Amino acid sequence: MPQTLIRWRLKEIMARYSIKGVDLALKLDISTNAMSNLRNSKTMPRLDGVALDLLCNALNELAQDLDKPIAPADLLDYSPSQLNSVDAITVFSLTKRRRKKKEKEVVTGKVGDKDIINAS
Repeated sequence: MPQTLIRWRLKEIMARYSIKGVDLALKLDISTNAMSNLRNSKTMPRLDGVALDLLCNALNELAQDLDKPIAPADLLDYSPSQLNSVDAITVFSLTKRRRKKKEKEVVTGKVGDKDIINAS
């Protein structure tokens, strides 16, 4: 079973700087349920650069006893993995995934749910 490589630390940051979920939800203009889901995520949620920037700005405004600005890197904890190059290629190469799918179709004689008709 793969281990979590990137851990989301929002809950820890909020606790360290006494930031309440309700206050952060109001600042970000999101529901308290959405804030709870964001805070309790174990892995990095899918956030674009704008959302991450807004989150850090809101955290910095609400933080108490802030010694340095909260940055995106503060929200993440990374543990290197044993991922080998074959796994990385599988994950990142759309071309190789498509090629593998086509090879499987040739072996099974089907494209999707349809049988391949040989024109020979």
